[in-house]
Amino acid sequence: MKEHYDMNRHRSGNPVACAVFGLLFLGTCTAASADSATSGPQFFKDCDVCPELVRIRPGEFQMGLREGETVPPGFPEDQILHELPAHVVQIDYPFAIGRYEVSIGEFAAFATATDFDGKGCFVQVDKAWEFSPDASFRAPGFDVTDADAAACLSYNDAAAYLQWLSSRTGQTYRFPTEAEWEYVVRSGLGDEPMPSDLGAQACEHLNGSDATFGQEFTEDWKPGLFECDDGHATTAPVGSYKPNKLGMYDVFGNVSEWTEDCSGRNYEGAPVDGSARHLEPCPTHILRGGTFAGGPGYLRPSRRGGFPIQLRGDGHGLRVVREVGN
Repeated sequence: MKEHYDMNRHRSGNPVACAVFGLLFLGTCTAASADSATSGPQFFKDCDVCPELVRIRPGEFQMGLREGETVPPGFPEDQILHELPAHVVQIDYPFAIGRYEVSIGEFAAFATATDFDGKGCFVQVDKAWEFSPDASFRAPGFDVTDADAAACLSYNDAAAYLQWLSSRTGQTYRFPTEAEWEYVVRSGLGDEPMPSDLGAQACEHLNGSDATFGQEFTEDWKPGLFECDDGHATTAPVGSYKPNKLGMYDVFGNVSEWTEDCSGRNYEGAPVDGSARHLEPCPTHILRGGTFAGGPGYLRPSRRGGFPIQLRGDGHGLRVVREVGN
């Protein structure tokens, strides 16, 4: 299997005055410098049906399962190996990422404009998933509203949506790389505990396999249940829980989020500049963040799982990245 890396994501980052950036992006940025350690999050949208974005500054972080990080009991040991070795990644370019997971209403704008159908999805029934030929992002096997996170999206579906967004706005929308995703998630946590360590308070921050999930599906759930009630057995409207320090919502749970990276067994030979790992062939891509069915061990910053790019699951969704230049 030949492996190569996407170097197009690698670019230099320069300080940008917020006043200039605010004019460029609809006046939504704060009054401080974009690269100031004291500046608040900067939010903007490119159009009325576009996802709201937050601008991310360059930085360095340690990616993967870090020494001393706890993994809840019962999480498969063979899957822990996929999160190793921990390694330093330097992201020296700014980018913008969705504050929220793409909602059904946002994805519906694309579907209407392009006559997208997208039926056929694996949906949860009791303790397992079954294929439903009629399930789709509009009807993922449970009741939803336009405000819910869009699910039943394959990687290919999400790629078509990103291409449409790029064409509509004249900007470059794409998947986050694994490194970008973990960078913003760890930045958003700051010094706060991971959700798996929050106990009964976890449900204030995420939609995972909780008491309501156990009542709806099964209390004998192998990934485990959070010892709290988040109020949703399946997906929740985006932004239903507390935001992180970057003003982002639902980075853990609700729906998992496709990334640009091809699946690899571990991080041996992975890029360290924020770019995506590309393999030839690349039949599977990595999903991050976990879903409404994710137990404590599955909703962690370093947790990763690969799925075929054509597969739709009732917990598979998207958080966009938009390139912003230097």
